[in-house]
Formats: sequence, structure tokens, C-alpha cells
Amino acid sequence: MAFVAFLDTCVLYPPTLRDVLLTISEAGVCQIRWSSDVLDELQRILAERADAPSSETAKAGARYLRNTMEDSFPDALVDRRLYEKLITAMQNDSGDRHVLAAAIAGRADVLVTSNVRHFPRDTVPDTLQIQDPDTFLCFQFELSPGAILETLEMLSHERHIPLDSVDGIIRKLRFIAPRFSERALSVWHGRT
Repeated sequence: MAFVAFLDTCVLYPPTLRDVLLTISEAGVCQIRWSSDVLDELQRILAERADAPSSETAKAGARYLRNTMEDSFPDALVDRRLYEKLITAMQNDSGDRHVLAAAIAGRADVLVTSNVRHFPRDTVPDTLQIQDPDTFLCFQFELSPGAILETLEMLSHERHIPLDSVDGIIRKLRFIAPRFSERALSVWHGRT
């Protein structure tokens, strides 16, 4: 059974990271979870920060992305009714208590977040790991390097320059996931 990763909003916002995480899940490398709270926040941020000619266009684009994610991963959503009562019991950063509660209710093995400091170890159950995207991708790569590289190659066929190659995708991730990028590039160049 695949590893279950709960994805925080901050790892779904960067488009290349989001595409890689969703694609490796689609390929069966891991399973993903999120909550309506996470998707609400993602949709709001995307609409606010979009480089679109109008706010209505940005809102429509954000709504379309969310709908596509929900349609593509129908089992990813952790129902708010499952974690709503847990939120007040969480002792981590108040702005991210809903994230931790949803990860617990979603029976995640790992919560992937760029805000690791918002989830101090003593506030998280022993059954849940907190990992930044680099650590998570490194771990997944160590488990399934071939599957990850095949997934990146498949993803590259769906993208335009500069993301139309495995090198391009990995290099785009180097600021978010430097250790993963270095290791994946090394293995990729050893294969080709």
C-alpha cells in the first residue's frame, strides 16, 4: 500500500511542485490527501496572485484548477466533519491547526509542508511525520527512483519550454527541493 501524504497549501501553490506531487501520486508512488480548508486557501491565493487580465479571470482559473484536482483525485479529500472537532485540541501553530487535524483524520503517514516550524514535534502524534517538500521527495526518490524519473519524463511530455524535459523540471525544483534535485539529476544523467 502506498505511503499517504497530506499536502499543505504551501506545497500546492508552486505550480511545478504541485504538478510533480500530483503526478507521482497519480502514478501510484504515493497517495495524497488534502482538505476543503487547504483547497479553499489554495484557490484564494491563486486568485489573488494570478497574473491575469482581470480578477474574474483569475478567480475562474483558480476555480478550474481546484475542480480539476478534485475530479482527478476524488479520494484525496478529507471530509471536514472528520476533523472539525479535532482542530481545537491541536497544540501547533494556531493558523495551521486545521491542517494537522485533517492530516490526522486522513490517516496520513506524513504531512508535507514548507512550514515545518508550525508543527513542533511535541504537538504531532508519533504516527505522523512532518516533512518539507525536499525531504519528502528525497524519501520517495530513495524508495522508487525509477518510478519517479519515469513520472517526471511523462510530465515533461505535457509541458512547454523550459519544463519540457526531465532536466527542466528538476532544475525548476532546485530552490524548493535542492537535495532531491541534485540526487535526481545525478541519477537521471547516469541513465541517459
